[in-house]
Amino acid sequence: MNEANNSNLGEYLLIGLTGSIGAGKSLVADIFRESGIPVLSADAIAKELMRDNAEMKSAIIAEFGSDVYTDGELNRKALANLVFNDREQLEKLNVIVHPRTIAEQGVRAKKLIEEGSRIVACEAALIFESGGDERFDYIVVVDADPEIRYRRGAERDGIDPEEVRKRDLMQIPAEEKVKRADFVITNNGSIEELREKTNIIVDLLKVLPPHHSLDEWDDMLEDGE
Repeated sequence: MNEANNSNLGEYLLIGLTGSIGAGKSLVADIFRESGIPVLSADAIAKELMRDNAEMKSAIIAEFGSDVYTDGELNRKALANLVFNDREQLEKLNVIVHPRTIAEQGVRAKKLIEEGSRIVACEAALIFESGGDERFDYIVVVDADPEIRYRRGAERDGIDPEEVRKRDLMQIPAEEKVKRADFVITNNGSIEELREKTNIIVDLLKVLPPHHSLDEWDDMLEDGE
């Protein structure tokens, strides 16, 4: 995007929303949306690309075999069984999926900004793991006690809490994410408590200044392609 277009956009914030497995970042994303802040889900974008993007599908099949797709649809359970028990395999998948997902997330964020959104949030589980935290003005981390997170993850995915714990170990520790966050939302209680805490952060974000420009998003997009 050229400088003339950039100058017409005014100030805006790019927010990274992340947290460990079962912390409740998707719930916080929903509360953001309720408050009028658009949220781009990296997981939803990745699912879409893995389903519809021919280049990504070919790369996944070449790396993990044709069994990970059934009638053109990704067999997420089969792929999860391959990657969540083997860090090397998970890293191979991330190399395929992350750059394309980040690039698409950037395209959609810029479109929202061009359409008038002052704040755009990007929800992603692996913001720190992918080294993508530098592109955001502020990082919001959703956290919860491990036993609570594992129980929630098990109930959500229909798996054993021990399996959730193993997957969690593939990510940066929750306490490290908390240390690197600009804002932390602790989600050990009810949805009402979570909404109250999140709305406080939303009110703060609406008055905070930005740090970045669309030029830096352009650089990020080039890196992601």
